[in-house]
Amino acid sequence: MKNNSRKVRIKKFLQLENLQLNVFEKILLFAPIAIWFSYWPLANLGTDSTMNFKLSVTLIYVAILAICAIPNIVNSRKFLIKNKVVWFVGASILWQGLTLFWDVNVTRGILTFGVWFLLFLIFSAVVSRAEIIKKMLPSLAKILIISALIMSVFAIIQFVAGIWLARSETLLCAGCVAGQFGFVRPNVFAIEPQFFGSLLLAPLLILLQSMFAKKMNWRRNLAFIFLSIVLVLTLSRGAIFAFAAGAIVLFIVHFREIKTIIVSIVLIFASVVLALIMQGSAAVLNQNFHEKFFAAVASSVDQLSMGVIDFREKTPTSNVSNISQNDQSNSPAFNGYVAESTDVRVNLSKLALKTWASNPRYVLIGTGLGGAGVAMNRTFPNEIDAREIVQNEFVEILLETGLIGAVFFAMVLIGLIYQLRERKWLWAIVAAFILQWNFFSGLPSALHVYLIIALIFVAAVIPRRGRKRPAKTFSR
Repeated sequence: MKNNSRKVRIKKFLQLENLQLNVFEKILLFAPIAIWFSYWPLANLGTDSTMNFKLSVTLIYVAILAICAIPNIVNSRKFLIKNKVVWFVGASILWQGLTLFWDVNVTRGILTFGVWFLLFLIFSAVVSRAEIIKKMLPSLAKILIISALIMSVFAIIQFVAGIWLARSETLLCAGCVAGQFGFVRPNVFAIEPQFFGSLLLAPLLILLQSMFAKKMNWRRNLAFIFLSIVLVLTLSRGAIFAFAAGAIVLFIVHFREIKTIIVSIVLIFASVVLALIMQGSAAVLNQNFHEKFFAAVASSVDQLSMGVIDFREKTPTSNVSNISQNDQSNSPAFNGYVAESTDVRVNLSKLALKTWASNPRYVLIGTGLGGAGVAMNRTFPNEIDAREIVQNEFVEILLETGLIGAVFFAMVLIGLIYQLRERKWLWAIVAAFILQWNFFSGLPSALHVYLIIALIFVAAVIPRRGRKRPAKTFSR
């Protein structure tokens, strides 16, 4: 009896009490939880000259979900065959598969295509169950926000623990430790802070949208502030700029609601200030470095603004020789904007574009899926390793699948944006991901992006059978 009553309360809380879910849909409810474990725990399966073979919880989850999707696809095959969106997305995936025939890195290409195929199976199943999935969207959004709050608690624990504990004891990545800026950059179970920050984008923008769609609620506002603080603590410009882009889109969509916009901006500003205070305090508490509170805050602001806002204390040239070697060794590696982090990404994109333009075949049909690193290494053997990736999704797609693949990708995005014209607030999430794609590439660490976009497709593009207009979702 107690177990039954607990299930009833959970279903009521998640707004699932009137829904009859099949196996695929029940497992789909775990997506907002599974996506956070994109790197830890991790199974290392070996390595070769062009890539590392690793298996994450998120990837295993996607495989399980795709297998459970097959019965839905088989049962709805007639509907799916007639669906233009499924046809077009399928054609895009098929083209990626065709590039394997001329792939310069067949092993990586086959594995990458395998992941794309799993995502396509999930997408097709979601489309086939569009009516019930639409009703599940509020539940999925709620689970996503709750899991984001829990993971943000872990991020704070990691941020504090990193002051005293070693990297091996905190799951921090190499560029996350306090030795970089004097304070920790939390990555939780992701490979690096940028991907953890990317996971926070959708829940943050859903909370921000709910401020416009519903009455002011102090619990929601606190949740929004908390997630915003953690986002700033990552010090990931890619994720933070992406959130800013999404927020601006929401402000434009709701431009008449001036009061809510002002409140939102105040909450965001307060979050930034609180995050900076935490970073400065963490630097002071860390006994491994002689870092002042103001210096740590100035370093963070300088990094976030890419050197535009610089109020660091200037050390007179005449006094540089007076600084002891001990003081220098006990200082963080960086005291402001690290231009190298930007230069590396820009240089990789330049090399990728030069490689793409160097061969007429690459221009039209690409190097083959997963072949970017090998192709760049062959073209510039002294400048880049064969294991490297482009770190820009758009450029990598252009290089690996050519103009044909890039056109497919662009048309999918343009079609989605067009169909979202009746739910313009969802433009915010799409805009955030589009901007952040300029800062990273690759599937395994960013599977959440494609799962969320699949749900957005269903929310906005796929009509209910027998209905012309899609039902409203998430917050309305």
